[in-house]
Amino acid sequence: MKVLHVIDLMAVGGAQFLIKGIFETYQNKDHYLFVLRHTNNLIEVDHPNVYFAGSRSKYGLGSLFELKKFIKKNKIDVIHAYLLKSQIFSRILKQFWFSYIKLVFHEHGEIFINNAPWYIRFMKKSEKFVNLYFATSDSTAEALNKKTNISVKKIVSLYNYVVLENFSKDKISINVKSEKKNLGIKPDEFVIGFAGRLSYEKGPVHLINALPHIKHKYKLVIAGAGDQLELLKERINELNLNENVIFLGFVKDMINTYALFDSLIIPSEHESFGLVAVEAQSMGIPVVASDVPGLNEVVLELKSGLQFKSKDHIMMAEKINLLIEDKVLYNDLKNKGKIFAQQYDIDTYYNKMLSSYKEILTKR
Repeated sequence: MKVLHVIDLMAVGGAQFLIKGIFETYQNKDHYLFVLRHTNNLIEVDHPNVYFAGSRSKYGLGSLFELKKFIKKNKIDVIHAYLLKSQIFSRILKQFWFSYIKLVFHEHGEIFINNAPWYIRFMKKSEKFVNLYFATSDSTAEALNKKTNISVKKIVSLYNYVVLENFSKDKISINVKSEKKNLGIKPDEFVIGFAGRLSYEKGPVHLINALPHIKHKYKLVIAGAGDQLELLKERINELNLNENVIFLGFVKDMINTYALFDSLIIPSEHESFGLVAVEAQSMGIPVVASDVPGLNEVVLELKSGLQFKSKDHIMMAEKINLLIEDKVLYNDLKNKGKIFAQQYDIDTYYNKMLSSYKEILTKR
């Protein structure tokens, strides 16, 4: 069974890290990765079957024909398409040249944010060519079905994974006490952590608005970059909280940054899964997250973390205050989170993915 994973760009993102993990962990020689664009600062994947199209254009069609040649040459059985451009190209290739190939679309949450009529129409019209849809959560699967009427029989929930052994305390390579001192974090300050893109859907502004309602000494450490950076800095300045917030910028390897956090706050307005939540949970860091579909399957109230209503910065602050004040609850959530995270290991993901491929290959 030869499987071709196709993606537009190996830039920093959830889908890209999923691909990197499965290729590097299992080194399956029957799996290939084809990247439709070649640009600078790409994520490297240590595997012999990684190929880049010659194109650097976002809208160029040259890579479509390169992909066609690649499929024919390597006798591909299954195409696993991640994100929109690769899905469009893969559908075209199956529709006009490779009708025998099994096609898999991987839905990473675009269905939550892309309500454009053309996008919904594309997804609906593609169903007759697509053999299987992977959805990153049950909520994502439900949204895909409701918005496009794609049959539930074709949709499989495939939760994102975490390489759990990479997020354990023995992997920390810094002196946490010294690093906190270097950053200006005092020993009696509770460290509130944020990890993610600084974009509207991740909700960082709601976290900033919650800060004046924190009743205890704290520092907010923000790991991430994005187009809301200046807006956030302006809001922090308006609230006179510059001394309370530390921006780290984009962090490539989060393990040492997680080690600084006493809690992780995820204020997303929508989220298809919640990978950072599982990473933090596996390290014993209590997670406080907005109660939105996808994310609320990972952070369950009092079972694997604490929840607050999306965009409700007052309720968010109340949950953070509760974590600081109730040491019994804090330690309970540390332990429960670590246990809960075990279900998202990479072997579970990989085995389910392979069995799903085999199932569609046996169907006529």
